[in-house]
Amino acid sequence: MKLSTKGRYSLQTMVYLATCRENCSIRSISEATGISSGYLEQLMIPLRRAGLVQAERGVQGGYRLAKADITCRDVLAASEGDFEPAPCKNCTRTDACKTHQIWSLLQSAVVDFSSQVTIQELASHLVESEAGGGI
Repeated sequence: MKLSTKGRYSLQTMVYLATCRENCSIRSISEATGISSGYLEQLMIPLRRAGLVQAERGVQGGYRLAKADITCRDVLAASEGDFEPAPCKNCTRTDACKTHQIWSLLQSAVVDFSSQVTIQELASHLVESEAGGGI
């Protein structure tokens, strides 16, 4: 399974937002993560639609996490849609396919693991390991 740049950058952005004490501007996120401002604007659209981030306009505006219990699965589902290690979702050859079981087990493991890891947990490990916090 390979995540697209959109999924990886969305996770990175959300972890950065979890380290911010206030609203974060696109510029500050871009400077901290190395993701271009234009691309960040595009990443925020599905994250906002999914209710994972909130935006505030104005001088003190920017983005922040919408809630505390966001999982990696939430972020990946918002940015990637359904993500699968193999195209077995609508497969009709389950009896004939010798590898269907392994792909099914791998899919379950990925979904279970990503559903258990929260953005706050990832951010807390970063803040603990970095003097001054941030990414």
